[in-house]
Amino acid sequence: MAIQVKDLRYIYLPKTPEQNVALDGVSLTIPNNAFAAFIGRTGSGKSTLVQHLNALLTPFSGEIEIDDFKIINNRRKNKRIKELRKHVSLVFQFPEYQLFEETVEKDVAFGLKNFGMKEAEAIKEAHKALLSVGLDEKYFKKSPFELSGGEKRRVAIAGILAINPDILVLDEPTAGLDVKGAKDVMSLVQKMHESGKTIIMVTHDMDLVMKYCNLVYVLKDGKLAYQGTTDKLFDEVGEDSAIEIPPLYQLAQKLKQRGAPIQIEKIKSVDDLIAQVKGWNKRHE
Repeated sequence: MAIQVKDLRYIYLPKTPEQNVALDGVSLTIPNNAFAAFIGRTGSGKSTLVQHLNALLTPFSGEIEIDDFKIINNRRKNKRIKELRKHVSLVFQFPEYQLFEETVEKDVAFGLKNFGMKEAEAIKEAHKALLSVGLDEKYFKKSPFELSGGEKRRVAIAGILAINPDILVLDEPTAGLDVKGAKDVMSLVQKMHESGKTIIMVTHDMDLVMKYCNLVYVLKDGKLAYQGTTDKLFDEVGEDSAIEIPPLYQLAQKLKQRGAPIQIEKIKSVDDLIAQVKGWNKRHE
């Protein structure tokens, strides 16, 4: 079953001079096994929305349905929250700042123990998760604070993978990483998607959106400005949404406008665009 967000409204500091309507009647659907992105200006409501998906925040009004879970504005009626948070896991921006245990393996095992698993079994599962993100036995007993930024990010993701959620939400997953670290993290996220998980990503990086995502949701001033596929995004979203079109896709759009049968949704790299242009030229030789 898809994620259904229905007329979601959320207000920070209601009935005060600082009141801020962060989400104002947002309705959307995210299908199973999507690789979706939430984009928009800072303050548009992206992070507020995704924090509702595992009930870190609960609606001021409206509701969210995720499989057989329902999230409404009354916390007392939001049952099975612990089970929901195992089904939908959120990786915050700079998750490595939340590392705190004395060793990497203990940090990854922490969530499993919190869900009731005994320590020996939790450590065993933590080792599997660490291996799956490319961190072998030499990292298990290390302090997480001795690692590079990219390695810390992998440890944080391993802690989520160990729980084995069906839906993974990532807030700015490549923020603060160098090029290699960002590439490694996104390669890992792509593998998780290919394994059948639904991936939801908050990002300002349009290159990531176009390379990895098949669906995109644009928020503007707490409202949904667009939901649909990435190939239609730049045709339907206005400049006031502050979305910067990457140069590769600016070129692809111009070629399409001049009659080239460019399939933007199939372009993930410069090589993809070159292949399409070559194929078009051969048909016109």
